[in-house]
Amino acid sequence: MGGEEEVKKILGLSIAMVLIIGLVAGGTWALFSDIETSTGNTFAAGTIDIAIDGDNPWSKSFTIEDAKPCETWYVEYEIENVGDNPCVIWKHLMDFDTSGGILAYPVGNETCSSEPEWQVDPGDTINDIDTWILYDLYSEVIDPSTGGTTDQWHQTLFNENVHISDLDCVFVPLGSLPPGGKMYVLQSYHLDAATGNEYQGDTLTFTVEFFAQQMPGTTLVMENKDENQNWLVLFGDTMKGELDYNSMGPTFDYTFEATGLQNTTDYSLIYYADPWAGGNPGALIANFTTDGTGDIPSTPGSIELGIDLPDSSDDNALLGAKIWLVLSGDYSATTPGDSGQMTGWNPDDYLFETHLINYNDTDV
Repeated sequence: MGGEEEVKKILGLSIAMVLIIGLVAGGTWALFSDIETSTGNTFAAGTIDIAIDGDNPWSKSFTIEDAKPCETWYVEYEIENVGDNPCVIWKHLMDFDTSGGILAYPVGNETCSSEPEWQVDPGDTINDIDTWILYDLYSEVIDPSTGGTTDQWHQTLFNENVHISDLDCVFVPLGSLPPGGKMYVLQSYHLDAATGNEYQGDTLTFTVEFFAQQMPGTTLVMENKDENQNWLVLFGDTMKGELDYNSMGPTFDYTFEATGLQNTTDYSLIYYADPWAGGNPGALIANFTTDGTGDIPSTPGSIELGIDLPDSSDDNALLGAKIWLVLSGDYSATTPGDSGQMTGWNPDDYLFETHLINYNDTDV
């Protein structure tokens, strides 16, 4: 019924306008009028585009040859945001293929890479060398205003605490990147000291993909991090959170949930502004109390912050805003929307952003 009523209203307005125009045209009526016209209006889509090591498109590959146990090989990438908009960068490893490599040692009907391999694996059936390659991954984001010389934000994703096989078809968040910004991605491959002779000559091939995604209202993955290991993201445990948020609007609208925290404890979701000792105020977004299992169930909310994220006075103004979940007793503000500062420091109990975010308060 609502649709029919709307149509009737539109038709009624149209008929009324026809009558008025008819009266004017017939000379019965004269009204002063003015028309202002704007032409050439344009709707243009922005761009999300990244270059890897200066190449766009990028297709270079690397080869590690003659790998032996206990050795480590480093591979570094430089990612630049050459598009118009901030984006989140993900690393994706896929298309894993392991094989026995070059089989240069024939014995009867069997062939292996070497005599030692033949002695322990005569049929060359053990080729899962990817389960013996330890992997680490580190990313840092560079403020575009510094000309690529200042590390403004960084995190360690892995610190030889996973094997490369664990990351097959896994998207790993590296961080966010503003237009003109650069990200340095450092990774290493370390063949485990315990790798046996059955892997002599074996090979692993795989595809490396960097995925850039625009930053509209989106999901921010929040994780606990180890400050003593260069902010190592502690993937794999139960302590984590997710923040769904809008990137533009008169209010900051969100849905937040978390698991693995302290039981029945007060937590504060905050915007943290740098510098730490500079008295730069952040903002309290929301207060939560965990249930008896240490969880915060999915909770929607809306808050008038009165500032953009990040605020222009934030040292990270060109990069994005840090969002943390901290113990309420470690933060000065108690009322959502108020500015506040950290008054304590217990990072083992916090959740931190895995990338920076942007929010445009349209009321400011």
